[in-house]
Amino acid sequence: MMAQKLKPSNFIRSLYITSRNYCEYKSIYERDEAGRQPRKVHGKEYPEWRRPWAQRDGEWTSKLSIFVEKSPNMNVLNAMQKIPNLSFKDIKQWWGEMKQIQEIENQKFLPERVAALGSNLGACHFFVYRQAAVRLKGKKEWIIGDILSVKLPDSYKEGYFVEAIDCSNFHHNGIRYEGVQNLTGLKHLKWLSLRNNKYVDVWCLDRIAGQNGETLEFLNLVGCKLCVGCVFALARMSALKFLVISDPGDNIELQAALSMLEQERPNLLISAPNDDDENEAINKVEK
Repeated sequence: MMAQKLKPSNFIRSLYITSRNYCEYKSIYERDEAGRQPRKVHGKEYPEWRRPWAQRDGEWTSKLSIFVEKSPNMNVLNAMQKIPNLSFKDIKQWWGEMKQIQEIENQKFLPERVAALGSNLGACHFFVYRQAAVRLKGKKEWIIGDILSVKLPDSYKEGYFVEAIDCSNFHHNGIRYEGVQNLTGLKHLKWLSLRNNKYVDVWCLDRIAGQNGETLEFLNLVGCKLCVGCVFALARMSALKFLVISDPGDNIELQAALSMLEQERPNLLISAPNDDDENEAINKVEK
């Protein structure tokens, strides 16, 4: 077969994209070696009086400027200002913030994982490798372990339909809003436990209602942050039949919202038991 001729417009477009990416993805070291290029606006060089003082001719510039992009991060500037009086408390706070950012990135939904494994098998990888338990449709045993003990397929395979997920032991104090998105596409999910996941709030429940509200029948929210907005999110879960929550205590607004939910959904059973009653109720539902 003869190769198709490349249209001039397509050739220019591909050339433009390539050159554009090449310029955008240069490292700061390569840009520093190439030297500062004159900035132009509408074909004219940028006026001297409008440049930042550090970029004007004759001004002193530190070699550390290669580590700074267009706008330095405010947290970095704040930390540099505290260097003479830096305390252990500041270092501990900074380390905690870095760990939180890392965990949020670790729980983000990866389209590449779903494209390679599918929604169900991708969810198995995400939850099992983060100390959660997963049960497949038609199975009684739970898939639980770590990346060394559990051998999951590394490519798409038929027969993996996630029916139940237990996040009670989810690592680093529980699943976050970013991690809830990994429930997307689980059309057979009926049972979900978010027990003692301290990051589960109204935003998480609203996302679950939109993603899994039509199939989810059991939901355990003991130890989670419940408010009136959470009840509105629960009301959107049309298939929900059994809800386990912590005792609302003296929160009159939450009590009233739960009462209204029970009136509107007579088929929904809401339970706020202690630990022993909770385990007994969960066992009954599983059977």
